[in-house]
Amino acid sequence: MVRKRWILQEQRSELAEEMAAGLGITPLVAQIMINRGITTVEAGREFLQCDLAETPDPFLMSGMQDAVERIRRALASGERIVVYGDYDADGQTATALLVRALRRLALSSETINYYLPDRFEEGYGLNCQAVAALSAEADLLISVDCGIASHREVEEAQRLGLDVIITDHHEPGPEPPPALAVLNPKQAGCAYPWKELAGVGVALKLIQALEVPGWEEFVDLAALGTVADLVPLKGENRTIVKRGLELLPKTGNLGLRALLEASAVAAPTAYDLGFRLGPRLNAGGRLGDAERGVRLLLTENEAEARRLAVELSQENSRRQQVEQTILHQAVETVEKYGLQQRPALVVWGAGWHQGVVGIVASRLVELYYRPTVVVSVQGSEAVASARSIAGLHLFETLKQCSHLLTKFGGHAMAAGLSLPAENLREFQRLFEELCAAKLKPEDYIPKLNVDCRAELCQITEELIAELALLEPHGLGNPGPVLQAEVSVVRTRTAGTDNQHLQLAVQDATVSQELPAIAFGAGPSQAEIERVSEGVALAFVPGINEWNGRREVQLQVKDWQAVSEPENFVRRWLVDAYPWKLGPAYFQSSALQFDGREAPPVPNCRFVDLRGNPTRAAELSRRRNAAEPTLILVNRAASALQVCRELRIAVPGGRSFIGFAHEWLSPEERAELERSSFTWIVSTGLGLPKGSWPSVWFWEPPLTADTWIWWTSLAEEGGELVVSYGPKDVRDLQVHLRRDYPDRLVLAKVYRLLRTPTGQITLGEASAKLEAAGLIGALPAALGIFAELGLWSTDGEAIRYLPEPAHKLDLEQAVLYNKITKIRDQAALYLKRCLERGFLQDGFERQN
Repeated sequence: MVRKRWILQEQRSELAEEMAAGLGITPLVAQIMINRGITTVEAGREFLQCDLAETPDPFLMSGMQDAVERIRRALASGERIVVYGDYDADGQTATALLVRALRRLALSSETINYYLPDRFEEGYGLNCQAVAALSAEADLLISVDCGIASHREVEEAQRLGLDVIITDHHEPGPEPPPALAVLNPKQAGCAYPWKELAGVGVALKLIQALEVPGWEEFVDLAALGTVADLVPLKGENRTIVKRGLELLPKTGNLGLRALLEASAVAAPTAYDLGFRLGPRLNAGGRLGDAERGVRLLLTENEAEARRLAVELSQENSRRQQVEQTILHQAVETVEKYGLQQRPALVVWGAGWHQGVVGIVASRLVELYYRPTVVVSVQGSEAVASARSIAGLHLFETLKQCSHLLTKFGGHAMAAGLSLPAENLREFQRLFEELCAAKLKPEDYIPKLNVDCRAELCQITEELIAELALLEPHGLGNPGPVLQAEVSVVRTRTAGTDNQHLQLAVQDATVSQELPAIAFGAGPSQAEIERVSEGVALAFVPGINEWNGRREVQLQVKDWQAVSEPENFVRRWLVDAYPWKLGPAYFQSSALQFDGREAPPVPNCRFVDLRGNPTRAAELSRRRNAAEPTLILVNRAASALQVCRELRIAVPGGRSFIGFAHEWLSPEERAELERSSFTWIVSTGLGLPKGSWPSVWFWEPPLTADTWIWWTSLAEEGGELVVSYGPKDVRDLQVHLRRDYPDRLVLAKVYRLLRTPTGQITLGEASAKLEAAGLIGALPAALGIFAELGLWSTDGEAIRYLPEPAHKLDLEQAVLYNKITKIRDQAALYLKRCLERGFLQDGFERQN
């Protein structure tokens, strides 16, 4: 997982409340809309409704009137029209869309044809050889997704008597080509308000202006091309994609149906368009014949549609293999020459497939976060694709290298270029120099825009359903990223080579843990556990459905330590106890209380909060940081766990919540006494009696002796708060079975640890018992068998002693009898501890 620089968006709470009220949504979702530039109720309504009828008038686009008049004249007189497309998914969908629409209007569908240039033989855009050939077959050429820089080619068409209409969306130069009409919302002086249409979006506006009957039906094609071309999913693009996604499951286009089937997609999302359907269309253009994609989208034959869709799927698989080979070679080059330390990456290889260098460039940006140019060298010529990072406008940067290039085009984040191979070294030097001048050091740290902070109680299925209103997501309308401060209760690696990390997280607002998944974070497991009491997660909330189960899950995009643990906690809580505790830490303090003289019980006010699902929040509400508060649990391990949880769940808790238990060394106890902690999580052993104004039973006391000792810690007139719940009871019942062994378990331990030498180290013993699921029985077994003379131990090893002549009875061991007594009494206590009458003995009850 690449760590990122978080940018928390400005929180405009008053405006969010106003928009939430006006739109009937939560303030959290309203804030996300504000972050996307939607700052009025009216704009919010338009954003949510996405009505095609409300999109701008196509005649606002410069050249539209001239284009419509010329096309209508050609259609009326039966002139031959050729649609000149491009080999990527945007170009293919734009070609198919315009051809289908024009055939719907034409006197004869045979007068409407199309042409796609060969990616490798002809390259991108119009070329004079193709124009010359088409001039003999057509009277009107309409380009889609290309042509804005084709001055020479348009002049050649005019010379040959071929009229040209350009429709494009790429960055225009200072002067448009001399075509009969040029449709490009980005050209100077164009009044069309939405500038970021894809090539297929411009084609859609053209057929809308032509008043093609049922033009809205073509929005499915437009949605696919729009997402595949990575244009911002805002404004009109959002409307196109949202309505297209609604149409796709019931599309009448046989090719799209077959493509959905081949991609195993039933209810497509924007992700499916960009990563499943789009790549299949692109694969044809990258590795072979892009025309197959257009044939697929135009066919009226179901069998042909299925065959072509399968072919493109196979081609896509081959593309992935080629891509991986080139990516591996490119990474080797970067690592070998240390290029990852430079301000930009320019890598090249002889014979690298031109059709996949763009994808490889994108992968390298993901790996190294540098502006990247990947070059395929074919003899004396080089063809390249470039990808950028935030802060560098790629097209403008390439302009400054134009004297070294044969051809280039593109936009801020992606571009294509060609150049003589002999210019590569000079291009690399200049491109790196320009990137170094334009980018600051912090620009090389990936940014993660965080929409707003949230508490885990807000992350519900209802919220996730409301967030779905903001879909489709993509460039310009990213999926919402929320931030929450949590404690990490558990972690577990997952996936091949343990590269992913599953987490269970909590905060003060929820009683149940929430699952989370952090892809690629497996190597960070130890680091996350080290600061688990205070972790900030940047995440996308979602629903995980698996094996018939459905649950809310956080998909973690990045994580940060909320703050470094303070000295005491770092030394003793985090470093000294990194969740690899000895068995004694899991032993109940009930053994130490057993048999002690009962202390006097103070007169206390009693508060019953059993089963409260938000007890941490209730604790924080009732007690402030300056008020001494004792939180009682049964085991040292529980003291560590609860301390960690409270330090994140209680605001500011890291500064005043600590722990104490019977296993602290004298040095640790002295440091605790010097600390400023006012809230202590403890087993109750070693603490002064009658000195705590507020004592909380976080777990049920296991025995009557434990109950009395815990109660004695409260000061006269103080409060005793019983706050455990059913989960605590269940956990302690498991603990009893595991850590208070009966006769059968002790016999298993004795047999399991016996070795031919009659000796075993404590480390080996622990490992054996851990594997057998009996590790909890070790502390009791050590004491009982030593007391019976069956073995001896010096703290490092167990040595079996000669077996006695007569059979020993476990009840001869005082420790065994204590354990049996505690286990039996605790079983009764735990059975009754949630009942109403359990708390009434000798106390004034207050609810």
